[in-house]
Amino acid sequence: MTRAMQRRSGRTLKGGVLALMAGVAMLWIAGANHQVEASASSPSLQTLIDQAAVGDRLTIPEGTYEGPLVITKPLALIADQTGEVLLKYTGEGQALRIEADGVAVDGLRIVDETVKNEPTILVTGDQVQLSHLTIITAADGIQLRGAQGGELRGNLVVWSSQAAAQAVRLAAKGNGIDLYDSHDNLITGNRIRDMHDGIYLENSDHNEVTDNDLADSRYGVHCMYTVGTRILGNRGEGNVTGAMVMNTREVEITGNTFAKQNENVNSQGLLLFDAHATLVRDNQLEGNRVGIYVEQSSDNQLEGNRMLDNFIGIQLISASGNTLTGNQWIGNMADAQARGSVDNTISGNYWDAHRGVDIDGDGYSDISYAVNPLFSGIVQRRPQLQLLFQSPGMLFLEDLYQADRQSWTTDASPLMRPLDMRETDPDRQSGWLVGVAGSVLLAGTGILYYLARRRGT
Repeated sequence: MTRAMQRRSGRTLKGGVLALMAGVAMLWIAGANHQVEASASSPSLQTLIDQAAVGDRLTIPEGTYEGPLVITKPLALIADQTGEVLLKYTGEGQALRIEADGVAVDGLRIVDETVKNEPTILVTGDQVQLSHLTIITAADGIQLRGAQGGELRGNLVVWSSQAAAQAVRLAAKGNGIDLYDSHDNLITGNRIRDMHDGIYLENSDHNEVTDNDLADSRYGVHCMYTVGTRILGNRGEGNVTGAMVMNTREVEITGNTFAKQNENVNSQGLLLFDAHATLVRDNQLEGNRVGIYVEQSSDNQLEGNRMLDNFIGIQLISASGNTLTGNQWIGNMADAQARGSVDNTISGNYWDAHRGVDIDGDGYSDISYAVNPLFSGIVQRRPQLQLLFQSPGMLFLEDLYQADRQSWTTDASPLMRPLDMRETDPDRQSGWLVGVAGSVLLAGTGILYYLARRRGT
């Protein structure tokens, strides 16, 4: 709620007390402390909204109310916390439409289970706050159209369990929260289940998507043609893709967890496609088909991310000018695949498949780690050969394949140990000694081999 609304809501209301809708119920008007029992002749909830003054705070008591509702002036519509306040709608339009700036709606349960194209809630006003709503829908849950500076906080959006809704295929479902041409909004603390996309943003800039829980949908977060989006601290599980970031610039993706996106052949924890100047930092990608997929994307920074127990840790396809540092690949079937990806700066990452040598004891391998492109190139031409992934024969061919090695995606100085196991300064001396000892053993082996060949001649 804006400060102006808060000032207005504190004023003493003039005139008579607003009545409630049908049934025995009560309506409190903030600032007046009046209480009214409604009779069967009471006006509808829509009428009460229409009669309210600008800036009024309407507290709706427990009960079931019929939609649709349209709000055309700044006011607050608040569900009483002593019981459930249910807004039920079975029509083809929106259950709730908000056309005014500075509206707040809090605590309602909205059941809108008709399969349709119109959303359950449509917001076209600026600085609108929707909080602690429970939305059961067979359409888009919340749509923002040309709506700026709003806040969607602590809402639950789930797809209807009705037979007609369950018959809808995933590709035809609505999105949980859907933004178009809507900028500078905060989307935080929401839970979204079993929708098409959990949170969808198109042509919408500088929105913040933080601390949301997104599951069992196509994409948890989906950005298209956005600038300056911030995706922070979200959790995605069981989606096709945790976060899909496409045709974007200057996006920040920090501190998210995307796990178990693995039921689809196109599943990824995080996908960047035609994404540029993006920061991907401190995310955990665990148990996905692909941890991070990067295609036709440049000038991005990937740092401090953890790829754990994925089928493939990272894929780089025609990606250039990106920086990868301080990331960790642990327990993946394959750490990385790369094809057509050049001029990337890759160093200081930990790859558990790499066996390096640290001669000077600084914690970094003196042997680089190169990603063999053979399998990725074969699969591009013959996708059915994915069945041979990590097979003994394919691994043997990869060992033999050394063509154009200077163009391979390479970590110039991999970490010897995971970041959380790095040696402290007092221990680095022992690491240095181990490196020296290894070098002496290697030199000794070479000398013995040389002497053996001399005796054999």
